[in-house]
Amino acid sequence: MSGTSTHLEPGQVICPYCLEIVVYDERALHVRNEKAQYERLDTAGLTNPLRRADVLRGAFQLCGNTQGVTQHYIPVPYLTHGRPLTIAMVGTSGTGKSHLLTQMVAEITDGCLRPYGVSWQPVNPADHSVFISERVALLRAGEQLEATAQTPFAEFVEALLLTGADGQVRPVAFFDLGGEDLVRTDALLRFLLGVDALVFVADPLLACGLPQLDETRERYGLRVSRSDPAFDTVLDRLPRQGAYLDVAMALVVGKADLLRFEPPVDRWLSRPSTAPFDPRQVREESRDVYAFLRRHAAPAWLRPFDNGLRCTLHFASATGGQPTNGRFPHGVRSRRVLGPLLSILAMCGLLTEDPAHRPSTVGM
Repeated sequence: MSGTSTHLEPGQVICPYCLEIVVYDERALHVRNEKAQYERLDTAGLTNPLRRADVLRGAFQLCGNTQGVTQHYIPVPYLTHGRPLTIAMVGTSGTGKSHLLTQMVAEITDGCLRPYGVSWQPVNPADHSVFISERVALLRAGEQLEATAQTPFAEFVEALLLTGADGQVRPVAFFDLGGEDLVRTDALLRFLLGVDALVFVADPLLACGLPQLDETRERYGLRVSRSDPAFDTVLDRLPRQGAYLDVAMALVVGKADLLRFEPPVDRWLSRPSTAPFDPRQVREESRDVYAFLRRHAAPAWLRPFDNGLRCTLHFASATGGQPTNGRFPHGVRSRRVLGPLLSILAMCGLLTEDPAHRPSTVGM
């Protein structure tokens, strides 16, 4: 179920940038040259089916909407492979959401969704290669990723074609939104009106008043906060059905390596994700995360759960440690980063054909 109520006819897709309805149109196709500039693509000469499919896989369509937005191009496979699923990461700068997103995508490309009946392909092979080299490889080599670049315009950082357990292919686009941009940029908030799923990333250094975190807080110049402004801004803007938000949501306590000796975090952080997807285990983890935040954080950190019809809660660690001078000195080891994504995919119907595991039974 999408976060938008717009009714779409067959072949219509909502542009992930401007939210206008787009239909695949070969008259508006472009390709990128070696200088990353867009040039028109004439498909008339593409008579060889294999070459045609290969060229279109790397092509883009110019979106016809130019009112109030920068000129933008949509990858052709995003328009030609079923209804897209858009997932946005939400959190204040420094919470680790970029690291979490990078490790999620890395686990997908490592084949970790295969046991759940889901396979993948890149939406655009060239862009995917850049994501792997500039984010995944860098992080796995122990380098801290740069903070999310400030932008007035939402652009997905990675998009994959996921083939679900039912055999249907859907484009899945991941957006990494800077918290400060969300607070001050209305265009980014407007983008969120059409998003399908949200992953809220809570930093325990900001959320939890545990005294064992004080030394780390002091090292990074942080203090405990009553809430995350990015959470509040998004939750206050999204459309509601009655009293609640009808968009798939996951609330993640990130950097859980800082809490690895704290119950119940210790129990979950050492438990690997196992197939098949088990909604009962997700509910068990959600109850533990909820109780942990109720005990150690201000009530506003639970607003995603309190405001959503479908929201799961998770512990995760994208790096397994904290950076020093831009590097992770002991290397990078992720834990349970796939959990939030699995819940989102289940809530959106990509994981299983089993009626007992349909979306309504997954979200809390």
